[in-house]
Amino acid sequence: MSSVSGKKLLIIAIACGVLAALLGWAYLKAKESQYKAAYRPVNQVKVSVVVPNTDIGKAQTLKREQVAALDVPSEYLPSNVVMAEDWPRLEGRMTLMPLQTGRPITWDAVEQDGVSRFSENVELGKRVKTVKVSKINSFDGMLRPGDRIDLLGSFSAGDVGLQQQPNYADDVVMTVLEDIAVLAAGREDAKGRKYENYYDRSTPDGFNMNFSTLSLMLTPAQVARVELAEKSGELVAVLRHPKDTSSAALGQTTVSSLLDPPPVETVDVVLDAAGKLLGRIVGDNIIDANGKIIGKIVDGQAIGLDGKVMGRIVRGLSSDDPILRMHEKATVVRDAQGNVIGRVVDGKVVDTNGNAIGTLVDGKAVGLDGASLGSVEKDVALDADGRVIDMRSSQVQTQAEDQGHERLVVRDASGKIIGFIVGEEIHDAKGTVIGSYRDGKAYGLDGKILGQVGTAMFDANGNVIGELGQVLRDADGKVIGTVVDGQLLDANGNVLGVVKNGQVVDASGKVLGQVEPAMLDADGKVMADAARVVRDADGKVLGSLVGNDIVDAQGRKVGSVKDGQVRDLSGQAISGANVGLQKDVVQVVRDANGNILGTLRGNTVYGSDGKVIGTLVDGKIVDANGNVLYRGVTVSLEPPPSGAGDKKKRSDVARMIQFIPGGTGKEGVIPIQTLRLE
Repeated sequence: MSSVSGKKLLIIAIACGVLAALLGWAYLKAKESQYKAAYRPVNQVKVSVVVPNTDIGKAQTLKREQVAALDVPSEYLPSNVVMAEDWPRLEGRMTLMPLQTGRPITWDAVEQDGVSRFSENVELGKRVKTVKVSKINSFDGMLRPGDRIDLLGSFSAGDVGLQQQPNYADDVVMTVLEDIAVLAAGREDAKGRKYENYYDRSTPDGFNMNFSTLSLMLTPAQVARVELAEKSGELVAVLRHPKDTSSAALGQTTVSSLLDPPPVETVDVVLDAAGKLLGRIVGDNIIDANGKIIGKIVDGQAIGLDGKVMGRIVRGLSSDDPILRMHEKATVVRDAQGNVIGRVVDGKVVDTNGNAIGTLVDGKAVGLDGASLGSVEKDVALDADGRVIDMRSSQVQTQAEDQGHERLVVRDASGKIIGFIVGEEIHDAKGTVIGSYRDGKAYGLDGKILGQVGTAMFDANGNVIGELGQVLRDADGKVIGTVVDGQLLDANGNVLGVVKNGQVVDASGKVLGQVEPAMLDADGKVMADAARVVRDADGKVLGSLVGNDIVDAQGRKVGSVKDGQVRDLSGQAISGANVGLQKDVVQVVRDANGNILGTLRGNTVYGSDGKVIGTLVDGKIVDANGNVLYRGVTVSLEPPPSGAGDKKKRSDVARMIQFIPGGTGKEGVIPIQTLRLE
């Protein structure tokens, strides 16, 4: 019984094993079929399209040898692709954009069946005027539709109502229009569509280089202006950058004006809070040193591309102002001779090659051997090559010590500043009104004299760095005394005389001389090599002070300072202008030919020998009797001479040449022009 049961169980087990094997095999076969079906390639629908077999540029005529047919899956193609069967419709058309090798051609990349009328390109309210240009005036064919140009006109002076100048040709050049869009050059418009049958096969883009006309988009008034200019003279097209919105004040240029010195070029810039140049202003764009647009002028402010204010705007800087070369400001180390031997970087002193030559210990530069390297100077301007830039001649002073500003102050009997004069009011340090200012005197709220009125110079931190006083100099320009409370005192405090009507009179009644204003330091000594200058709200130097007069670089009076306020020639206050101090400069006086006469202190001109030459009065130097010694003198702020060699170098700055323009003058004499050579 048990043996029979054992055989049955064995048979059952074998049957189950066979069944399991069959089921496993069937499962594996099913999975195999599933995976084969999943990875079996799909029968894709392919279509034949037109592709370039070489790169094809814009404005090229499509030819059969430039293209080929390529089978491409339809699911990867754009809807406007050109099929191979449509090649007869495509052949001979012009490309509107460059075509890449192997990339299917689309219908929007080529000229369409029918070119729209040219008049449809004209903006509403505008007109199109076609002007004739020569091959040269079309930039030898390089001018393209969409470019922007200025139109200059060359005319005869008589034709434009100008008086003809003797001994000179009467040609005059002036601006007719600026920033004009070129709608078409020849018969190609700005969209690349051509309205002629001839294409120049020799140029890369097929552009017709032989055009002689430009079609300009103008207002009706501009059309009339160009029409008159064409009939009166010859037009010259001047190419400009498409993003340049600046305007050039050309005016009228005549042949005789070529003898004048070139006009002084100025630039408008944007500076950051540290005085570093961020970019130049061209039109309403702000561009960096690489010519990249980094901002815009919006409502008189410099706005960056991020919408934030970039910095302050300074206009009218000379094109050679040293601030335009400034790359950064750094802390440098100077040796005993004043030479820069290194700069401080992360507490180390490194040379021009970046090698460490010392460290900064307690604010002092110490070499690797422990010896002193020299003096440490902060905020020194450096150019892109790491060279020191002399900023003393800059119209925008960036160092805090040179940004001093004057204020009218009131001092008590002890000399302490107790108030500041603001218009007709006197404020204390907190801004509270403590009195009034009338007729040059300070009165308290009780109507009594509050104190003595004076002029003090403050630095950027509000510290007093100097005070305006009066001194008397001898014939050699040496200071012999300082005015204190109406008396002239020498260095030892001895009374030399009293001041009456601007003159010092001694005890015997003898006139010792005329007092002159001078900036005194905290010790009451005259500040050497320092000048009082007037700056506008943007920091631009308007001129230096001669007494109370503001004198520009040409020696002309351009304003005055009265009651602490900067005023123009009409007496109106100039908003934001202030009187400041510029150190390490002297007021150099030159004659009309550019030769150095001497230096200016107050309103007195001293020669190179220290002797008094005369007094500067509105561009003229006069002697004690009022006789004019020099006319057309100029005054400039320059670094003081350091030696004879330096003086000789400076005296050679201005040279004169004699220029013979040609032609014949009166009575057969050839005219000769004397010009200053800079």
